[in-house]
Amino acid sequence: MALEQFIALWTHRYHKYSHIARAHRKAWQAWSYFFWKKQSFPAGKQLIAIIRTEHFGDIIATEPLSRHIREEFPNAHLVWFVKPVFKELIETNPHVDEAFPEFCVTQRQTLLKTGVFDQIFELQFRNNNHCATCDVYVENPLAEAKGVNVHTYFNFGNLLSVFAQIAGLSQPRDDQPRLYLQQRHQLKVDALRLPDSFIVIHCQSNYTPKDWPKEQWNHLIYYLLEQYSFSIVEVGLSSNLSVRHPNFHSLTGKLSILETAEVIRRADYFIGLDSGPSHLANAAGTFGFVLMGSLNDFPAYNPFSGSYGRQENCVLIRQEGIPCAQLPFETVVEAIHAHMPAQVKS
Repeated sequence: MALEQFIALWTHRYHKYSHIARAHRKAWQAWSYFFWKKQSFPAGKQLIAIIRTEHFGDIIATEPLSRHIREEFPNAHLVWFVKPVFKELIETNPHVDEAFPEFCVTQRQTLLKTGVFDQIFELQFRNNNHCATCDVYVENPLAEAKGVNVHTYFNFGNLLSVFAQIAGLSQPRDDQPRLYLQQRHQLKVDALRLPDSFIVIHCQSNYTPKDWPKEQWNHLIYYLLEQYSFSIVEVGLSSNLSVRHPNFHSLTGKLSILETAEVIRRADYFIGLDSGPSHLANAAGTFGFVLMGSLNDFPAYNPFSGSYGRQENCVLIRQEGIPCAQLPFETVVEAIHAHMPAQVKS
């Protein structure tokens, strides 16, 4: 073995095993915290874990389950395990007592195996239960028993339905996702001095097969600016567009998730992809146009519950069996024209 390979191997092992040791240390610190918290509970009060750590669209889609579980266990202390970057979605939810920022799945599994939690509702399956550093996958036995995995999950319904089933929960009576925006989010967006009337767009998902080409987005934006009296505001982590127009504004990389939600809430329309911001639009109540296509093993699917799921407050723009990247420009424009004719420029 060459010296460089030897160094690389042991550097990798050092980072892996120091990470695992840290995960176990954090797990036992968390156990101590929750153990002593339980000592202060009145007799009969349960400590319940809800596990949905990512992605933020999935967390929003499962929000109705927080209300459902609260109804079932009104006196319990509900702890939602979540990746730190998405913690704001949980800590603002009044139906959850505590957001637990998870270090990794090894920490979580070590903590849960102590038995400190009285009940655990697992809202994810193997592909979400992975730590690349630890090289560990965690199975959800109920998902396995039902045959729910990354290749089959949309055969079991929308995201809310799938996650309820793999947690052993019934479907909530109210399936409309909600957001819990705070005054600080409103003040942040007030300071942006947005146009009075605008369309929010989101052009890049976290999974390339869900995307529409940037050239098509550039074309669509210029077309909308020419045909309609709305300004256009782009949101998301980053932009790959080349639009230069006084009525086009990019806020990419400038806002938190819930600040983005407040921008979407104020918009006249939302145009985007099957991605986190479209779930924000569903929860915010903004009429949406969602560009979709076939996805892996699913020629047609609907991830949404609530008004988007029933297509009462949105249009799912797609052609069955065709990936989003191949969605014709004319198909998108025709769907938009059919629902926003009043604002067309004369």
